[in-house]
Amino acid sequence: MFYSLSQKLSKGSTFAITIPTVLAASYATFAFFRYTGPDLGGDVPGAPKTTSAEWQAASVEYGKAQKANPIRHFKD
Repeated sequence: MFYSLSQKLSKGSTFAITIPTVLAASYATFAFFRYTGPDLGGDVPGAPKTTSAEWQAASVEYGKAQKANPIRHFKD
């Protein structure tokens, strides 16, 4: 069915339909699993836990304990 339909359409029309359809299906699959997946512990549902304020504060403390010397210095 699809093969015979694709033979009737020109090559440009086939690509104009196929490529956006594949991209839309890929994005829909990604969005479904991203937004219905488990809560990862972040500040908003679905966000990774490394974006939470507690994690960022702990990262700063860890950097101070390890005497990290980034380009910008830690403020006390």
